[in-house]
Amino acid sequence: MKVFKRVLIKLLLLLLVIGISGGGAACYQASRQSTADYAMDHYLALLIDNSVDKAYSSLDQSEAQELTKAEYEGALEAKKYSLYASYQMKEAEKRRDNNGNEYVDYDVTFQNAAGEEQASERFTVKKQSAQIMGLFDRWKVLSEHCMVKNFLLTVPDGSEVYLDAEQADASWLVTEDVPASCDRYQIPTLIPGKISLVIRHPALESVNTTLNATTGSADYTDKMPLKEDAKSACTELGVKLLKTVYVSAVKNQTNDPDKLLAECQKQANSLIKKQTESFLVDGADFKNVAISNFAAQFGNPVFTEEKNGAITTEMTFSYHYVVREDVTTDTDEMLEDGTYAQQTTTQEQSGDATAKLTMAYYEDAWHIDAMQMDVIPK
Repeated sequence: MKVFKRVLIKLLLLLLVIGISGGGAACYQASRQSTADYAMDHYLALLIDNSVDKAYSSLDQSEAQELTKAEYEGALEAKKYSLYASYQMKEAEKRRDNNGNEYVDYDVTFQNAAGEEQASERFTVKKQSAQIMGLFDRWKVLSEHCMVKNFLLTVPDGSEVYLDAEQADASWLVTEDVPASCDRYQIPTLIPGKISLVIRHPALESVNTTLNATTGSADYTDKMPLKEDAKSACTELGVKLLKTVYVSAVKNQTNDPDKLLAECQKQANSLIKKQTESFLVDGADFKNVAISNFAAQFGNPVFTEEKNGAITTEMTFSYHYVVREDVTTDTDEMLEDGTYAQQTTTQEQSGDATAKLTMAYYEDAWHIDAMQMDVIPK
C-alpha cells in the first residue's frame, strides 16, 4: 500500500511538472509572438513564401478599403513579392493615434538571390484590441501596403471614365500642370490587380482595357484615335469650307454669314482676295461650285494648351473642283431693234487640288482652326 502511494505521488508530481512545462512553453511562445517585430517578420516571410491564405489571415483591414480574398490574391500577384529571395526590415516609427491605437511602421527592402536591392516599401502593423489568452498582445499588418496610392490617370477632356464599372469621382480631378484639353485624375487608392478601365469620348475611339496600377500613372491621350463619325464630320465641314471660299471668291465677297471661317477669317480673306482674280469673269453670273472625289487623311489628335480645351487634328483634303459661271455674249444675229442677239453659255473651271486644314474639337463640336490652300488654277 505504501509502495502504491509512493508511485501515485510520483505520477502526480510528474504530471504537474509536465503541465507546468507545457504551459510555460505555450506562454513563452505566446509571449514571443506578441511583439510587433514578430508580426512583421512573420508576414514578410509569408509573402516571399507565397503563403496567401496565412498572409491574408494576418491582415488588419479596419482602416483601409477591405480586401476580399480574390482582391488580395490579385494584389500579391501584381506586386510579385514571391520573386524576391530575402528582405531586411527596419523599424521607422512607433506612434499612437487620437483614439489610442498603437502602430509601428517598418521600412522594408527586398533583395534578389545575390543580395541586390529590388524594391523598397513601408509596412505598418497595428496592435489589436483582443489579446492572446487574455495576456499577450496581438499585432496585425495593415492592408494599405497592397494599395497603389495617388495613381495619376490622364484622359482627353470631356471623357467619361469608369473603373470596375464605377464612374470616376469628379473630386479626383486635378488642374495643376494639366493641358486644358486633358482631364487628369489623382485616384487616392487602387488595388493593383485586374482593374477594368473604360474611357468614352464623343469624338475619340473608346478604351476598354485592364489598368496596370503598378506603373503609378497612365496617359491615354495617345491611345484614342478619331472616331469614324468624327472623321466624317470633319470631311463634311471641309467640303462646306471649300464651297464657301470659292463662292466668296467668285462673288468677290468675304463675309461669312454662317461664321464657318470665324477662327481662320484672316487666312480666308487673304485667299479669297487672291482667288477672286482667278475666278472673276466680266459679264459672268456665278452658277455653282461642285466639290467631288474628295478624300481626307488625318493626323493624330493633338491635346493643346488652349483655354477652350481644343483637341486638334491635321486634315489633308484632296478633291476635284468645278466652278460654273454663266457668260453672256453677243452673236452675229442682228435683231429688229438693231442690236445683236445674245447667247448664254456655262463656262467651267475645274481641276484637282489639295487643302490642309486644322480641325479643332471643343464645346462639343468641330471647328476649322486654320487653313492652307493654294489659289486655283495656279
